[in-house]
Amino acid sequence: MAMEFRYMFSGIVAAFLAGAVAYSQEVNPTVEVSRAYMSGHAAVDKPALRMAVPDSVLRFDIDVDYTVNASPYRGSYEFRPYMLDIRPEKTASDAGQFFLRLGAGYSLHPVADVVYTPEFRTSAFSMSIYGTHRSYFGRYRTVTGMADASSPVTVDWNRSARERYSGYDTYTRAGVCGRADWNTGYFTFDAGYLGIAGRDTLLTRGFDAFRTSLRVASNNPAGSHVFYDVRMSYLYGEDKVRTSGPYYLAEHDFSLFSSAGQVFSGTSRLLLDVALDLSAYRSYLSSMSGKFSLTPRYVLDRNRWLLDLGVELSVLFGNDRTVYGVPPVPAAGTLLTSVRQMHSARGQFVYPDIEIGFDAIRNYLNIYLRADGGEDINRYSDLLSHNRFSSILSAHNYAGLPLMDNTIKRIDARLGLKGNIGSRFMYDLYGGYARYHNMLMDAVLVNPYAGAVTPEPGAGMPVSLAAPLLPAVAYGACNFFYADFRFGWHSQDVTVDGVLSYRHTDLGRTMTPGFSPAPFSADVDVVYNWKKRIFVGLHCDAALARDGYALSLDASSAVSPLAVRIPGYADLGISAEYRFNRKASFWLYGGNLLDMTIQRTPLYCESGIYFTAGISLRL
Repeated sequence: MAMEFRYMFSGIVAAFLAGAVAYSQEVNPTVEVSRAYMSGHAAVDKPALRMAVPDSVLRFDIDVDYTVNASPYRGSYEFRPYMLDIRPEKTASDAGQFFLRLGAGYSLHPVADVVYTPEFRTSAFSMSIYGTHRSYFGRYRTVTGMADASSPVTVDWNRSARERYSGYDTYTRAGVCGRADWNTGYFTFDAGYLGIAGRDTLLTRGFDAFRTSLRVASNNPAGSHVFYDVRMSYLYGEDKVRTSGPYYLAEHDFSLFSSAGQVFSGTSRLLLDVALDLSAYRSYLSSMSGKFSLTPRYVLDRNRWLLDLGVELSVLFGNDRTVYGVPPVPAAGTLLTSVRQMHSARGQFVYPDIEIGFDAIRNYLNIYLRADGGEDINRYSDLLSHNRFSSILSAHNYAGLPLMDNTIKRIDARLGLKGNIGSRFMYDLYGGYARYHNMLMDAVLVNPYAGAVTPEPGAGMPVSLAAPLLPAVAYGACNFFYADFRFGWHSQDVTVDGVLSYRHTDLGRTMTPGFSPAPFSADVDVVYNWKKRIFVGLHCDAALARDGYALSLDASSAVSPLAVRIPGYADLGISAEYRFNRKASFWLYGGNLLDMTIQRTPLYCESGIYFTAGISLRL
């Protein structure tokens, strides 16, 4: 993957986004910002997931340039515990290959990627050992919250003091993966370690997990044959959290997906998909949840038409919750004592699973319609994927909210156009509507009694009530309208990649606690290279203001919503790389050049402008 710095930001788009952000900041310059999130678990868990390892492992071609991301550190936003689709490709040389990328700077954002492909690789077997690390060590900008009894529907997140505290956030992934082929099929495997660690003013935590995945599938070129594709994944994770005392959670996750059926010819097939997801927890929580689904489908791919017609039959089970070591309530009337069961939301049992595509201009324009839906059990590791600062000792202990619940998407219908122009400009434009019965959202708990309650010595209160704002997640029903425009321009000297997104929900009308996605967001990157030796790029990740409701504990111990608005932001960055030769290069990245207070997740704001420099080696 070429050390093209993918992604430079064009001046016109930068000017528009900067103007929009400036307008948002003038409306309420004291409020912290947060990145939008759109839940789409049902789609994520479908077959052919992108491999969550460095691109060089996915392609198994190390003798190329490595991409410098728009940001050298993305925390765990792209974290998924399972890797289900690994397809290494044979390179021009069978010799062993080694890739190394290292970087650090100020503030400290260490970057490390390593991939080694042994020499014994043959046309029938491929294997690589890989590792990646991203982290942040430094100061965070503190967000303070205030609630006024005279105006209970407003909250002010004041950052004018720009207070800071020291902390860290690390993400590490390492393992071994490979593929074996035979005449009519192939086998892939991936096994390794995944770790997330962090420290802030509330707690210190370390999540360590072993994960493995196996896949065996047919690859039969015959016109008529029996098709099969079986995938299994397992993860064992331990979350160790420390505040006034140590707390511990053990997680077991298992997933099975299989698709089998008869291929009648090269254009039609009849298949049955079977999926099973299980998740169990021990120690701090004793709980189990699961999902089982059957999806019969008929696929017809003939001439310009693609018809994939199916229906998903799904059932959720398990909703128990037993909490060990729950801290005692220190004072009556200050904390909720009721606790909702986890994974209690239930779906509708039957969901559409349909895709219709038509090549209006063969090889250049495809019109498609998709309609589906589904459920996701939202494992604890999924929760960390959504918000890596979530933990078993979050605001849910006080608000009586479920830490984990099932996502239910009753219907998701979208219409789109995708294709290319001149084989250089690639695009995918689509829009649609989704109805969520239960959607995972970012949330914040406002504690107007901060400091008023002090736990008894030895009581083991997990999170200090002196904190005015506490991180949380929420679940709610909503109508969801969306549109995305994904595009790319790839020429010999210039590379452009980007996505423009629109989101709208009715969460505000229903006063559902939680934050709506930003109505408009953009991630656009442009890179220019001079004679494949010098690469210069501009990058921007931006979003307009978000509206929503925070949770607040009122005097009657009930949870009441407080209206808040989170202004927009623009994370502007620059990148540069100089290639000494085909084997070595030096790169530099500067991030948050507008010095904005950007919250990748609510309440956590890395501090200001930063620069990261490093080297890349290909041997």
